[in-house]
Amino acid sequence: MSDGPPRFDLPPPGGVAWLDVSAEDSNGASGRTRTGPLGLQISALPQSSVPYFFKGARLRGTRCIWSASTVSGAELYRPARAMSAPQIDGAVHVLARIDCAGSVFDQAGTSSHGVLRVIDAVEEVTEQFLANSHLFTLNVPQAAIGLDPGMLAEMFDQNYELTPFQSALLRSAVTLLLVGSDELQTPPSLVGVDRYLAAMTGLLLRTAVRKPSGDVEQLESVRTRTDAIIYEQAADALLTPATIAAQLNISLRQLYRAFNGTESPAARIRRRRLERAAELLSARSPQPQVERVAAECGFASAEYFSRAFRREFGLSPRAYRSAHRDVSVGR
Repeated sequence: MSDGPPRFDLPPPGGVAWLDVSAEDSNGASGRTRTGPLGLQISALPQSSVPYFFKGARLRGTRCIWSASTVSGAELYRPARAMSAPQIDGAVHVLARIDCAGSVFDQAGTSSHGVLRVIDAVEEVTEQFLANSHLFTLNVPQAAIGLDPGMLAEMFDQNYELTPFQSALLRSAVTLLLVGSDELQTPPSLVGVDRYLAAMTGLLLRTAVRKPSGDVEQLESVRTRTDAIIYEQAADALLTPATIAAQLNISLRQLYRAFNGTESPAARIRRRRLERAAELLSARSPQPQVERVAAECGFASAEYFSRAFRREFGLSPRAYRSAHRDVSVGR
């Protein structure tokens, strides 16, 4: 059995995958055997007078995927998919295209027009590129973006004209694909990649909706202030959603309403504490005791900390600390 034509392979966490498809290695307009970002099948436009190619790369964190490509004379297609597919459950797909000459990796290019689309992870997608264009995609869990689910649902299948700020934001992230992934192999780095891509997605979508309602603005304010409190006070073992609500002078019910459909305040506190614990376990010299790290990061017990850490990073705190000690010694 032959392996068939190469696909746009999904890289391992922290890795970059490349794809270079052109007329020389195409299977024809009806082939659609190569798979691009967001599961899009790539084929040449029939009877097109422009060159056919798709050249790009994508970066994967643990939960988020970012890609940038140069596309010409191509059609991208994805059939509707079953809602129950576990790999797309709760995901939001963002697709942006800019009419622009040259390569997407050439930062000197001048764009003429750009469009941003928010795509439900299960819907059918068809995109045609009649001339040279730059394509950007983001695959991000809905809970990580921090937008109200109702607001996000209203954005599905809508086209938003890209602003100069949004275009610059997309272009600035392209350099991540060129630098490489040697520094992204550790769990803390992968967490950072996910947070960066989720934050970029949230900023793109927030700036796409220019005039949110007063209610949406209030919910956004609660989420922003909550995240700031968590970042500054997560090491305090007494920090809970209830104490955050008290600091914001709102009820606990109002606090949870602001995070309806996204990562809950309690989960955000736990995630911030675990991220800080990972930093301490990997960066200090001499490396600290696990019990001390648990206490410094706001965990009530070392046992609960160890269980939560293993669920998040796949290693116990001691194994994680030992792995980083071995890397340090090797270097």
